Amino acid sequence: MPKKRRSISQVKEDISIRVLREKLPREWVVHSYGADYGIDCVVELFDFIDDSESIAETLGENFFVQLKSSDCIEYCTRKAYARGNVTKGNLTEDKSDFVEIPVAKFKLDISDVLTVQSIGIAIPVLLILVDTNTEKAFFICLNDYIDKVLIPEDPNYSKKDSKTIYIPLENEILDDEDALIPLRAYGKRSKMYGAFSLFNYQLKEINRLQGKAAVQFPVSFDEAIEMVNNFIVIALRQDIWSGHEFWKPMVWSQKELIQLQIDIDKEVKPEHYEHLLSYCSEVVWHKLTNLSNMYEELVREWFMPTLLATLTSARPK
Repeated sequence: MPKKRRSISQVKEDISIRVLREKLPREWVVHSYGADYGIDCVVELFDFIDDSESIAETLGENFFVQLKSSDCIEYCTRKAYARGNVTKGNLTEDKSDFVEIPVAKFKLDISDVLTVQSIGIAIPVLLILVDTNTEKAFFICLNDYIDKVLIPEDPNYSKKDSKTIYIPLENEILDDEDALIPLRAYGKRSKMYGAFSLFNYQLKEINRLQGKAAVQFPVSFDEAIEMVNNFIVIALRQDIWSGHEFWKPMVWSQKELIQLQIDIDKEVKPEHYEHLLSYCSEVVWHKLTNLSNMYEELVREWFMPTLLATLTSARPK
């Protein structure tokens, strides 16, 4: 009777898990799943809360991981052409304008791709590819890759058995605060989508105060001011403002909310009421609700193997 044996795939799997844990901050937690149904683990983000770094507290942020490994990864360059906004229409490319992006290629089963697509976009699933020779690890957000690269380039991809995924080599995972910016951004994604929904609701209610809604409810001056002030408190209470310092629109919107709160606390006179509501709807909440548009068109394309990503991704300079 033969002794117990380990396959090379099991060895590579153990290497990839070890490499991932070594690349991530020691305070982050990797929760492994059991049977492989397309998600291998969940990474939960923690931050130390004391100078001696003896206690770490959860941020309530996480991302899913499909962890893959290989000892024969093909490295090459991918031509990324200037193109129209794939969110708004079919793919159109300008073949005369392109950049060459160094990438790692990995063939992914369509069943894995379809699993990620069914999860939706609010919970990020990262494909993390570990080179078992060099012990380097690279990431790509599959939710975004599907919408921004895969579907525009191959609308009939679901009929295939597999698809080659191109992972920019700049997407290397390193335990360095600047290099962790993408992972922190993905960890906060579900909070961002919750905030976007909230901001849209608040804007509609401010529009109602302005008489712009089909159904009107009588609200006194004092009640309206209290409502706007409450909206500010709730908006600022969202756990989205820290950890997004690299995305300037977030910084600007937070400052505008804080300043508006200060102005309201100084007391709003009835003759300034209409001006206040206009400023809220046309400036402050207009920018807050526009965050979701910019997130869809720009942020979700960050770290993709596309020309736009090379221009806009939040990478350390």
